[in-house]
Amino acid sequence: MIRKENKIKVLGYIPARSGSKGVLNKNIKPISGVPLLEFSVFSAVEAKKEDLFSEVILSTDSDYYLSLVKNYDIEKDYIRPSLIAKDNSATIDGIKDALYWLKKFRNISFDAVMTLQPTSPFRTTSHIRKAIELMNNNKKATSVVSIARLNHHHPRRIKKMMEGGRLDDFCSDFREIEPSRRQDLEPKAYIRNGAIYLTKTDSILSKGYIQGPWVIGMEMNEANSVNIDNELDYLVAQASIEHHEYKEDLSFFNKLIQKRN
Repeated sequence: MIRKENKIKVLGYIPARSGSKGVLNKNIKPISGVPLLEFSVFSAVEAKKEDLFSEVILSTDSDYYLSLVKNYDIEKDYIRPSLIAKDNSATIDGIKDALYWLKKFRNISFDAVMTLQPTSPFRTTSHIRKAIELMNNNKKATSVVSIARLNHHHPRRIKKMMEGGRLDDFCSDFREIEPSRRQDLEPKAYIRNGAIYLTKTDSILSKGYIQGPWVIGMEMNEANSVNIDNELDYLVAQASIEHHEYKEDLSFFNKLIQKRN
């Protein structure tokens, strides 16, 4: 629970540039009839209803993308400038521009920004709340980042190809010991799952950080950690919604899917 006296003012920031090379127009490609970006907008607006976000902004260069979520309580007048909506544009530049725009045209400033990437669609308000609580409880933290545990892709199993095609352990500090059973791999290893980056505004504006030097990890389970980067990931996301073992973890989105179908 976030105490009122510890409450920080957070912007929910959803970056959704139009176009995509990996998966064509992936930010609006539907999962169970719902445009991909709408999962993140839905979660963010539900979090705003719970007073976890002070404002939500969809950072896009597309009027059409904005039209898809026109019925949600988000900032609707901002359009990301084309100069920072290219393939090689940095996420940090989009965040800064949105912060400057909101200060100039809405006279609103924020203690922190939570970046919610549409390509990691299955975070819920519970995850958003937990991330904010972690930042409140760790004053030195520059950011809170969502992570998922690595199993089959543990660092001890990562290899490099040597001369003559011989495989060697990628890192000498993490040699693979035989027999190599997934449940025996230590220490536990994690990867950023892309669902949540909660960053103090000062780190963004003065240092240009999204993570910074003091990062708190927030573990999420497998069902909520799907990250869509290619067509196979997209198929996994669709299958996850339909998979009976994930039904409870993804039940938060039932209302959204029913509304769209």
